[in-house]
Amino acid sequence: MLKFLKYVFATIVGLFLFCFISLFLLIGIIAVAGGSKKDDNKLEANSVLRLDVNHHVAEKSQESLGEQLGFGGGKEADGIGLYDICEMIKEATKDNKIKGIYLPLGINPNGLATIEVLRNQLKEFKKSGKFIYAYGEYANQKSYYLAAVADKIYLNPNGGMEVPGFGREIMYYKGALEKLGVEVQDFHCGAFKSAIEPYLRDKMSDPNREQLTSIYGDVYSQFLTNVAADRKMDTATLSDIINNLKATLPQEAKEVKMIDETAYYDEVETAMKEKVGVKKKDDLNLVDIDKYSETMPVNTEAGSKIAVLCADGEIVDGKGGEEQVGSERFAKAVADLRKDDKVKAIVLRVNSPGGSALASDVMWRELVLAKKEKPLIISFGDVAASGGYYIACLGDRIFAQPNTITGSIGVFGLIPNAKKLLNDKLGITTDKVSVTKHGAFSLGTNPLDEQEKAMVQKSIERTYREFKERVAEGRKKDTAYIESIAQGHVYTGTQGIKNGLVDEIGGLDQAIAYAAKQANLKDYKVKLYPGELSLKDRLSSRFGKMKADLVKSEIGEEQYKVYKTLETISHYYGVQMRMPMEMGL
Repeated sequence: MLKFLKYVFATIVGLFLFCFISLFLLIGIIAVAGGSKKDDNKLEANSVLRLDVNHHVAEKSQESLGEQLGFGGGKEADGIGLYDICEMIKEATKDNKIKGIYLPLGINPNGLATIEVLRNQLKEFKKSGKFIYAYGEYANQKSYYLAAVADKIYLNPNGGMEVPGFGREIMYYKGALEKLGVEVQDFHCGAFKSAIEPYLRDKMSDPNREQLTSIYGDVYSQFLTNVAADRKMDTATLSDIINNLKATLPQEAKEVKMIDETAYYDEVETAMKEKVGVKKKDDLNLVDIDKYSETMPVNTEAGSKIAVLCADGEIVDGKGGEEQVGSERFAKAVADLRKDDKVKAIVLRVNSPGGSALASDVMWRELVLAKKEKPLIISFGDVAASGGYYIACLGDRIFAQPNTITGSIGVFGLIPNAKKLLNDKLGITTDKVSVTKHGAFSLGTNPLDEQEKAMVQKSIERTYREFKERVAEGRKKDTAYIESIAQGHVYTGTQGIKNGLVDEIGGLDQAIAYAAKQANLKDYKVKLYPGELSLKDRLSSRFGKMKADLVKSEIGEEQYKVYKTLETISHYYGVQMRMPMEMGL
């Protein structure tokens, strides 16, 4: 026993020393990064902006840990948000030292609405007469959709391209849960509220198949129209290429005019040198967006402001993490903006699939108070569904992209019953003592009785009723009409225009311009909110992500998806306003 305790103590000491040393190494690295920052951020002539967005692009830029610790070091390229990237493209359009944009191809994970914003901004850039060249060894469908606006698309001769069209294979876990001895007790309102289907069924329901077919069909139609116009071909030809996989290999892609040339990077670099007038023996000055951001004009806070409030991520109770919308932090940000006399209008930028119903309502209440005092305009990103739509429905005007995913006006709750798992698989039993009928009420270890089920369903139905009433009031529609388009049904932005859930197709720029008009502003500054999480909360969130990445690296990407889906059940206590599933859009 003593030997065992000695090993335990040694392990604890070792972990402590590891964490202590790691912290100092982290601070040292950040300090070096901060010290290496150049004071001179002047841009050289004949530069090309390297716009690499083959990583998740958040709505709002994020300070590097070095900046937050006070060491400097500038922003990290993958921490620059969509708004600031667009501002940089605008600046590059009129910057005489920037002659063009180099767009690396790759595996782009962003939503189609985010890519649509970037496409539109790049089209504006091309109007200046400057060039856009795209190159990569491999391109997935989203990366190609962005690159389609380029003047020339190059692909490595031995690379590949994946443009299969749109669809989705969904995993169903009913059989696995039954084998594990876990029963899922579900409560929901809405025939289309399919977030719970993977836990209850072994195949897709007819309502879900109907809505997914409609959504993917609409998005595919938009994709065909836009890419065909970019590549100067008709949609029938492009559809034939996609459906018959005629552009998988680089040479095939060139033959069907999906790309312009097969080439190695050095050949593309030479082409760009010729374009900007740089000698072949000289270096091409490629400027990454993190470096270019250091040359951007400083946006002072003097004068009137339009606040862009970002709700980016899953909606959760409390403060939330870096990729979540925490109701506590969000509500405080809205209250602060409402009381700030310099803020003349608020643009709520929503990129959220929803989440906790209670958290959504807490945020909605603060937005109601803000709207009484200032214009409240809504801008949708990739997704503004369920709880994400709940907080947005009261806006004065709602803007969305054609391929934004929205709607999903429905409510559900899942309560697992692991009694068989505990008893039959693990040999764990439970016992109760109570002086009232439900005094030993517990979640997860026993089935609910009829009264307990009725209690949960009553809460679900109340929330669904309030959801429809909120939308009816915000959209100035009859509740019966909202019921007809609700029931958890998901729509694209284009479909949302037709059914009244969206007012106008447009991006954040259009929403800001509309807000300025409503507030009678001609001279104003734009600032994004909320501010950064505290260093403690950011580090906690980062360590959580590191843990997830470690699990993913051990079991693989596909197995991790299964693990994460099953693990998610434990977070579904309480009423949920959540979009059905990841739609891959």
